[in-house]
Amino acid sequence: MLKSKRFWIGLVITVVCLALAFQGIQFDKLLESFAQFTWWWLPILILIFMVSYVGRAFRWQALFYPYRPRWTRVFGTLNIGYFLSNITPARIGDFARAYLLGTLEKIPVARALSTVVVERTLDGLTVVIFLVAMLPFIPNVPQEYLNGGLGLGVTGLVLLAALALISLQQERGIAFLRRLASPFKFLQRDGLWRFIEHLIAGFAVIRAPRPLLVAVFWSMEVWFVASVLTWLVMLAMGLQLPLIAGLLVQVATALAVTLAASPGQWGIFHLTTVFVLTTVFDADKNQALAFAFVMHGITYLMLMALGLVSTWREGVDLSRIRDMSAQNKATDENPPEPR
Repeated sequence: MLKSKRFWIGLVITVVCLALAFQGIQFDKLLESFAQFTWWWLPILILIFMVSYVGRAFRWQALFYPYRPRWTRVFGTLNIGYFLSNITPARIGDFARAYLLGTLEKIPVARALSTVVVERTLDGLTVVIFLVAMLPFIPNVPQEYLNGGLGLGVTGLVLLAALALISLQQERGIAFLRRLASPFKFLQRDGLWRFIEHLIAGFAVIRAPRPLLVAVFWSMEVWFVASVLTWLVMLAMGLQLPLIAGLLVQVATALAVTLAASPGQWGIFHLTTVFVLTTVFDADKNQALAFAFVMHGITYLMLMALGLVSTWREGVDLSRIRDMSAQNKATDENPPEPR
């Protein structure tokens, strides 16, 4: 991992963002802000975190239609994936959980990978919907921000429609891609095209109303409950802000980590949170940074704990995790044969 360029890029992003977040901080006031945390909130916050997080497992399970992987296995591999994403760069955990679940449940790996693509698309679309819905209620929002939010919403809908069209016209889509790839000999491997066929077939859930509606419902649940959690952590930290502050922090950090991902969202989450709370809601910067560390700490430690437990239960040792990481890197150049 230390030889990976992505690791060092992620590390630089983390260091730079943390340095910017700490600019102008008074450490005595920062410590006072940490001390304001009301500890009796903690069990409630953990419970609400689990309500949001369990929704991710239900959504991922729905996206496997017409396959029906066991929910406990879906939950366990999801935990392992987030655990890996917290300690490695470039979202290796997303590949690892799809690879592991496909292997354990005898589902084609490409099919499992396609669910992650659709899942990320739903996340982006849900975040944009929340953003567009919030913009009229956020004070002093310039018109260009309103236009940008609407543009993102339209882009998300177009992307979802494109994925559905690709799945609906699979044979024509494959034939078109083959024609585009025909001048390149290294793209003519049969294994590569079988992999692409499985990947495109995985988007079938977009054309299936019931599982798609289930997935959309859980996406809304995941992000709304996570926003409520964010708001309650603010209250536990003595930040008397409205619920929309929690929603905006969730939306802004989700968009930020998409553009500049770092392992475990370290740095980018803190800088974005401080920016939102201080510029939009006039929060004290010391309180905002303390909140960012507490909020990130709760989610990070919960994901690490769940990941470690699931890693032990599924029998995935450290050497196998390293193998998955290596497999992920190799896949960029030589996609695996589907099962």
